[in-house]
Amino acid sequence: MNHRRPSNIFSHIKVRHQLHIIFFIGIFIPALVLGNYLIYNSRSILTDHYKEQAHSDNLRVRSLLLDLTYNIYNNSQILSQDTELTQLLSTDFSSEKEAELAEDSYNGIKKLLMQDVSIREISVYTYNETLIDSEYIHPVTRDTMQKSWYDKAHSSVTPFWTVEKSTDRFNNHYQILTLHTRIFLPKTNTFAILNVGVSTNHIKNRIENSSLKSSLWLNEDDTFYQSPSVTLNHLPQDFTKNQKNYYLGKINLNGRPVIGCISTLPTSYSDDVFYITSMDYEAYPYLRKITWIHIAIVLLILIPTSIFVVFYSSHFSRRVVTLRQTMHDVSLGNYEITDSFHGKDEISEAFKDLNVMVQDILRMEKEAYESTIHTKELVNQQQQMEFKMLSSQINPHFLYNTLETIRMRALKAGNREVANAVKLLGKSMRYVLSNTTTSVTSLDKELDYIGTYLAIQKLRFHDRVNYSLKIDSDLNLSDYQIMPLLIQPIVENAVLHGLEEVEENGKIIIHIHKKIMPSPVDAATDQPASMLSIEIFDNGCGMNPEDLSQMEQNMYHHPKESSKSIGLHNIYQRIQLCYGPEYGLCVKSKKNRGTLFIMTIPARANTKEVLPT
Repeated sequence: MNHRRPSNIFSHIKVRHQLHIIFFIGIFIPALVLGNYLIYNSRSILTDHYKEQAHSDNLRVRSLLLDLTYNIYNNSQILSQDTELTQLLSTDFSSEKEAELAEDSYNGIKKLLMQDVSIREISVYTYNETLIDSEYIHPVTRDTMQKSWYDKAHSSVTPFWTVEKSTDRFNNHYQILTLHTRIFLPKTNTFAILNVGVSTNHIKNRIENSSLKSSLWLNEDDTFYQSPSVTLNHLPQDFTKNQKNYYLGKINLNGRPVIGCISTLPTSYSDDVFYITSMDYEAYPYLRKITWIHIAIVLLILIPTSIFVVFYSSHFSRRVVTLRQTMHDVSLGNYEITDSFHGKDEISEAFKDLNVMVQDILRMEKEAYESTIHTKELVNQQQQMEFKMLSSQINPHFLYNTLETIRMRALKAGNREVANAVKLLGKSMRYVLSNTTTSVTSLDKELDYIGTYLAIQKLRFHDRVNYSLKIDSDLNLSDYQIMPLLIQPIVENAVLHGLEEVEENGKIIIHIHKKIMPSPVDAATDQPASMLSIEIFDNGCGMNPEDLSQMEQNMYHHPKESSKSIGLHNIYQRIQLCYGPEYGLCVKSKKNRGTLFIMTIPARANTKEVLPT
């Protein structure tokens, strides 16, 4: 088989087409692939973010609903065991006047309604015919027996929930979540039915604290609350097809895709199950917007580049064709060529060489025609001319070797520091990028990154920044874990602010040692818990008591409108959220003496377990 090398294949293709192929393979396709990857990666990251947001909001709403329903259940039990109420319901009154006075004197329900804003209404239905119909107590009538909840309340001894339709004084219809439970009356060997309705406004005020939309269901059939602009008549098919108690992902709502989370909340005191739906209506519009922005960026890169390559290749191809045509004319004996090349590129130089060659040919032909008898002399002159041309040419090997020597010396003399700086920067960026999606790293890797960062700062500030690390002899850094990028902002603060007024001999000392906590006990070892103390000291200008107090205030209670000490506040918050309130960050400083930051974190073994971020 005749295998052609790439260079042989290109030699059979026009130069213009060669440039097009090189651009398409070397630039267009990689840029297109990279652009598609960036679009896919950006969408994946944003989708995961929106899913996590929907999951967190669903957990929040689920917790609020659990607290709300359990509170309603507890209050219903308190009412059902209220001796004054049971006595009222068990008493046979001799007259309506006596019953009315007894009902008016009982204020337990009114007091509960005033104390608990989550309750909209309370109704007690009794079989005691001597009681009259009042604001809260109602005798059971035929109309009562026609209500949808009555049959189950009459036959079931366990509490249960329903969604009842109701109308306010403005004739507006709304759904109200109602708990039905029995009030047992041992004296009369009967019971009354207690209905407690949940305030929809209270549910709205508790739930509507985020941009996500919510929909709350009871037993898959009845919805008792939906956020404004949400109209769901049934649970999404994405959840019902899943046949599980939890769903997180894309939900189709009447042809409109949203990212949502659906979970269930069973009750321990009844057979009812609540369904909580959290939906982000803005997720997919924003994803589409980001996608089109990325596509526009890729097109803005590729289209102008393609146009430039097409125009340049056409221009270059025309010059090559012109040069080739001129050389072809010269080969046919047409020595009258037009100087149409201007510039200092290789094609212009080749045309100049061709012009020189043509002039030489014309001169030699003129000399040949002038006298044939001086042929030998002409040959000698030609030989002399060739010798002079050869002797006047620069030795290309000598020139190459000289330039290579200069390049190597320049690299050794000037570019090594630059190469080292680039290497440090690359190492720093690799650490940062590799830890953007992780929540823990080993302590030795974190300190190696700090060393890299300080080495870069030393290239910038020279002797103004010096660094040392003190570690207890019994402490193996690789055995302990830490949240990534937790120490660097403090070190950066020491470099940029602590050593700001230091001209030379600036010092940053990091001391790491292990301490035993005074009270907590490690559940795994049943031994006193230990923690790591990381101290970062700089011998800079320090702070007076007023500045120190202001820094502590910003670090512990950072105002939203201020940007000062935001990095220290973020570190403090990360430690508090991930490790607990017993750990944190404190600072000590004296004017003209230096500043000391003390960070305390738990001494946890370095495992693959991921902390919550």
